[in-house]
Amino acid sequence: MNASATRLEASASNVANALTNGPVPQTPPNRPVARSDDPRSVYQPVDVVQVSTGSGTMARFTERLPAYELRYQPDAPFADARGMVAAPNVDYAREIADQIASVAAFKANARVFSTASDMARTVIDMKT
Repeated sequence: MNASATRLEASASNVANALTNGPVPQTPPNRPVARSDDPRSVYQPVDVVQVSTGSGTMARFTERLPAYELRYQPDAPFADARGMVAAPNVDYAREIADQIASVAAFKANARVFSTASDMARTVIDMKT
């Protein structure tokens, strides 16, 4: 359930920051964008890596690559000499699909938890 919540958090962050364009970074798009205190910097989209452990799964954030794409926006105050800005690599269709899958996985896990609780209660009732 925590992994599903983490995936939903990542997707929500990506959607909320999808229009956060910024100056073209020094790093190429296939490298993570260096963290910056500059509020004009382009948003670094995130994905979630989920791995199996002995007792379930573990999820963690990871940078999405390519991190950004170039867009022509010559009227932006931070556009380069060619009129290009960096736009986060966020695809709304992908994010919606991720959100739907995260909610479905959360509901399925909640139902498993509920069923296990019901079964344990039945076993306890049988013993009394």
